[in-house]
Formats: sequence, C-alpha cells, structure tokens
Amino acid sequence: MMRQIKLLTKVSLQGMFGFNEFRHTRDRSKKIRYCLMGLLWGLLIVMLAGYVCMISVGLAAAGIGRLIPAVLVMGVSLVVLFFTIFKAGPVLFDRKAYEKQIALPVNVRSIIVSRFLTMYITNMLLGLLVLLPGMAVYGVMEKPEGAFYFYGILAGIFLPLLPLTVASVLGALIAGISSRWRYKNLVSIVLTLVLVCALMAGSMSMSGMEESELGAMLQQAAEMMEEQIQRIYPPAVWIADAMVQGNPTKMALFLAVSLGGFLLFLEILQRFYVNICMLLGARETKGNYRMKELREKSVLGTMVERELRHYFSSSVYVVNTMVGELLMVLLAGAVLFMDMDSLETMLGLPGVVRRALPVLMGALPVMMPLTACSISMEGKQWWMLQTLPVTRKDMIQSKVAAQLLVVLPFYLVSEILLFLALRPGWADGLSLLAVPAAYIIFGARAGLAVNELFPLFDWESEVRVVKQSASTMVTMLVGLVTAAVPVVILVAVPGASVYGGYLALVALLLAATWGMNLGIGDKIKRLS
Repeated sequence: MMRQIKLLTKVSLQGMFGFNEFRHTRDRSKKIRYCLMGLLWGLLIVMLAGYVCMISVGLAAAGIGRLIPAVLVMGVSLVVLFFTIFKAGPVLFDRKAYEKQIALPVNVRSIIVSRFLTMYITNMLLGLLVLLPGMAVYGVMEKPEGAFYFYGILAGIFLPLLPLTVASVLGALIAGISSRWRYKNLVSIVLTLVLVCALMAGSMSMSGMEESELGAMLQQAAEMMEEQIQRIYPPAVWIADAMVQGNPTKMALFLAVSLGGFLLFLEILQRFYVNICMLLGARETKGNYRMKELREKSVLGTMVERELRHYFSSSVYVVNTMVGELLMVLLAGAVLFMDMDSLETMLGLPGVVRRALPVLMGALPVMMPLTACSISMEGKQWWMLQTLPVTRKDMIQSKVAAQLLVVLPFYLVSEILLFLALRPGWADGLSLLAVPAAYIIFGARAGLAVNELFPLFDWESEVRVVKQSASTMVTMLVGLVTAAVPVVILVAVPGASVYGGYLALVALLLAATWGMNLGIGDKIKRLS
C-alpha cells in the first residue's frame, strides 16, 4: 500500500505544481512563465520570512521571547485551518479523479491518504517557512540549547497534521451533508461560507483580545497571553514547552494527538468515502418537462447568464472568490458596532482605518475577483466558446458583468452599514461610494487581463485553477499593491488632502480600466 500512496502522491504533486509540463514542454513561453512564477514565489517567501522575523524580534525585545514558538505555532495552525477548509472537500472528494484512480490497481485507503498527503506536504512547507525564521531569531536572542532546534524541526514537520485533520473533518461533513440534497453545490457553498464567516469573526475577536493583552504583557504580565493561547489551542503550548524547556513528554503528547486524530479520521472516512463520492456525482432527473414559449434574449444577457451558471456550479470557485466580499461586509459591520479606535486596535492598523476606510473597503473584493480565473475555468471547453456567434468584446463584457453582479449585493449592504454607522457628510459619503466602486470595476477588469496573460486550460482539478494558478497569485499581488500604495501615502503624508487623494485614486483606477479595454481584441485572439 505504501508504494501506491507514494505513486499517487507523486503524480498529484507534479500535476499541482506543473513540474511535468515544465520538464517536457517545448513551448519556451511556458517555461518563461514558470520561471517568473518561481521568482514571484521567492519574493513572497522572502516577504513572509521578513514579517515573521519582525514579529519575533518584537516579542523578544518586549521581554517575552519565550512565547515566540507558541505564537508562531498558533498562527500557522489557524492559517492552515482557514485555507484548508476551502479545498478539503473538493480535494478529498474529487469524483472525476476518483473515477480515474479507482480503475487502477489501488485501494480506497491509498487514494484517501494520497490526497491528504498532497495537502499536508504543501502546508508543511508553509509551517517550516514560518517556524524556521522565528527559530533563527529566537536562537540569536535567547541562546537556547540544542534540543530547541531538534524539537522545532520535528514540530514543523508534523505541525499541519492536526489542523489539516480538523479542516478535513469539516470538509467531509460539508460534503456528506450536501451530497444528500438535490442542490448539492448550493448547500456546500452556503455551509462553507457560514463556516468561513464564523472563523473570520472568531479570529477578529481573538485578535482584539491579543492586542488588549499586549499592553499587560509589556507591563510584565505575559502569563495572560500564554493562558489565552492555552485556552484557544493547547498544542501550541505543548510544542513551545518542548522547544523551550526541552520537554519530550509534551512533544510526544502533541505527536500522539496529531497522529491519533488523523488515523481515527482515516478509519472513519474510508467507510463512507465511496458513497459520498457517488452521491456528489449523482444527478436527479425529472420526467415532467413541458414545452413553453421560447423567449429571445440579448447576446450579452445570455452570456452573463451562462457565466453565472458556470460560476455557481462550482463550490470551490464561489467560496474562494467570495471571501473578499464577505470581509467587506464584516468590516462595515465592525465599523457599525465598534468605535473606530477599538477597530483599529483589533486590526492592528492604528490611524489607518480612520483615514483610508474607502480604500480598505474597495481593496478587499479586488484581492480575488472571479474574473481572475474565469478564462481558465473554461478548461478544455474554451474552444467551444470561440465557435459561438458572439464577438470577443461580448465575452469580456459578460465576464466582467458577472463579477459586478456578484459583488453588487455585498457592496450595497456594506455601504448601508457604513452610512448608518458614520452618518457622513456629502464629501465623505461620495468618497465611501466612489472609491470602492472604482476598485470593484478595476478589479473585475484587471483579473481578466491577468488571466489573459496566464491562462491555464489543461487542468484536472478546479482547485489548481482557483488556488494555485499563476493568474490568481498575480491578481492578488496586483490588488495588494493597488491598495497598499494609496494607504501608505495617505498615512505617511497626514497633511495631504484626503479628498484630493481619493479623487486622484478614482481617476487612476478608471483610467487603468479604460486602458485595459483598448487591447481587448488582440489578447483574446491570441488565446484562441
């Protein structure tokens, strides 16, 4: 069985990261794109390491360096839990991949373990990338014994196992519940989004507690934070005790709980795995079809309806591209129910929210618009779209319009909450309306422009397109830059006119959107 698991995991990882295509393709442009993506990943890794080092140095300078391992472990675990919930169900219960693999001489247990290992290896790399810089800072400033490094590396290897198991359990529950319903995708989307909202609300309230406790820690009361971590995630304290105190019992306890939880989950899941996969792929048919009057629709309306049907048919697509909109509503709700000082303290952005709120509201849905992978999601059916009697301009407009229609309800709810909370004057009110709207329009078109440059059609799993493609990564980077630059300027230059900055920002975003539309025909023609 180990050989089966090894081969299945190897094939899955090579397909996920595109190693086979990079090695065997003769298309020079594809190899250049992979190299550029490697450079981008390298830049992100350096930025992550720098951020971790800054946090670790800050904790050590405050005299609470012993909490560095616990804080980093809890942070990694929460990130793994949050992002794995999005893909646990689709990866574990990918029916198409299951039908291909079950025809091979492999058993169900090997398929489940290989899919779990695929997620585990990627998250293990994330854990090590966070822990190793923090361990380096701790080693320089605290001078620990050699056991610290041994237990730290051991913890980094097994750290994602427990949160990954919890996320997989939640993903399996969502898949199992939704498989019993007629509208499986809708139920899966609703359950996942409810769970994501609960996690985000919980993390926001938890971050507020940590900030309030930080002042107490600086007054030599670090035990409060340690107790908080112990209450929220005890394994983080077990790992910290093993690393700092050289306690093998705590490390053994962590490994036993992690491995025991995974093996128990595996044993239970394999009993229901085949049934869940089959039910998720089942389709109900009706025999009560009646011919009705045929109605004619406009080309654009038909194309937009097609895009929305395609969008809502994939729970992976919806959940991963709707997080920004949910965060926008949550931020507006926080402004309504909290005072501005408390909100800035909770977010760790003192002086930023008050001065750059319209920018923050607009930047959230830009991070991951559905247009960032809408072309790639066509997959091997892209050629069929090219044969329809529609213009290339109609294709672009329909995809952008679909994004705007999806964002519109969240935008309206957010604006209503903000106006109820702030009671703004005409200038502030216009800024709250115009800046997010300009960002949303720009993000819809920018995501599509990036996807034109980095299309991916030969995919096997939607997870690769939505979460791991070059297009989504570059789009997130574009959104981050377009948000960070104006925020930094507004905060760093307090004497500058806020309304003048908002006006210039709206003009630049709309001009960039107009500029991207100038070459609309040529780029789509190249893709065809």
